[in-house]
Amino acid sequence: MRRIIVVLALAWAAPALPQAGVPEPIRNRVNELVARCVEAGGAIGSMSGQGRFVIPADFNGDGRVDFVVSEGNVPCTGRPDLFRTNGLALVQLYLGEPEGAKLVFQDRLVAYRILAGRPARMQIARRGSACGAEGQVSARCGDELRWNAAARRFEEHATDGRSAAGKPLIRPATIVGTSTASTTATVPIPGANAKISGPDLPWRSGAEVTFKSQCRQETRSRYPTMTSASIASSCDDSWNKVVAAGPIADALLAVVPARTGERIFVSDLRSRLPQVRWRPAANIRENRPTAEGMMNGLSVSVSGAPAVESIAFGWRKLEAEPPYDIPAALAAKGAKVTALGCFHFGPSEVSRTHIVSAPGRASFALETYIRAAAMGGQESWISASANLTEKLPTLASLRAEHPDPAWEAVCPH
Repeated sequence: MRRIIVVLALAWAAPALPQAGVPEPIRNRVNELVARCVEAGGAIGSMSGQGRFVIPADFNGDGRVDFVVSEGNVPCTGRPDLFRTNGLALVQLYLGEPEGAKLVFQDRLVAYRILAGRPARMQIARRGSACGAEGQVSARCGDELRWNAAARRFEEHATDGRSAAGKPLIRPATIVGTSTASTTATVPIPGANAKISGPDLPWRSGAEVTFKSQCRQETRSRYPTMTSASIASSCDDSWNKVVAAGPIADALLAVVPARTGERIFVSDLRSRLPQVRWRPAANIRENRPTAEGMMNGLSVSVSGAPAVESIAFGWRKLEAEPPYDIPAALAAKGAKVTALGCFHFGPSEVSRTHIVSAPGRASFALETYIRAAAMGGQESWISASANLTEKLPTLASLRAEHPDPAWEAVCPH
């Protein structure tokens, strides 16, 4: 069955090529990614649209087909964040050769895009130390990979005004099976006797009434011709998303330290999050999250060792309405949730940053990403990540660090 899945994946990803024309290194990478998805309890979903993770194009103008392999786009149903950790995923560029394909670029990226042309061009987005911003974890930068025919290599040219034009150095990223190095330590998750920050926060008294009242006012303001019955039904649905997100809010708060400056260790996670089914440490691959697990159908990934740097919860489903409102759930449980801003690609795909201050916990930055399927055959995604290390951002710092797309103070609903 696995062989059949792989053949279908390659046949779709490169429709102009016969299966025999796909180089062995590309077939091996697809085999590996499919196997990792299945071993993790997932299944390969639709490979159309955002699920297309092998992209053929000519990037150096020699007439041969080159290949981009994007782990973050692997449609692993049931394990949506398996290949993406803290917003980063491995992207590789293979150069087509007469007898196969040669890996010429690989890095863990925030995002990338391919611009059509002869040759095609690939633009990439990084953040943190990869941008040369020492100590600025949230700093972001953009580059374009351009082929230098004379030197026969790809070079990075900054697209955001940085003085980084023509850099020949391509940062290597660890790939399982090609290197014994690892950029992330794998730490077991034994039981621990760590003190919990505090018990789960109960729903605030009158939270449902307050939420629905505010929801009806805002909806009526935005849609003055909408009937009262439709508004009430819409707000009932919105409240259901808040309730559904309650367990996620509790889990996020369980790993937030009681005071600023304290750290939560990976060894504390099993006692703090008993509801998570943690994967054995031996099953966590190199260059992957420090810890992984599942909680009620949601993927859980942790980065940092020995102290937790971030924890992320992910959901992904084909042609489904996003079912969680995590910031509203935190607010309904008594936390102060301050929206800083967002950047978006239309109203159906939005990244937001909030500052959360909950009773008995240190303040932390919450980053959420929501993409609602805009048409049939697309997947909807939700990701919520609590960053427990970096300095709390402001809208000004977000705009300075990530100018494209622009951060906005008022976000689409």
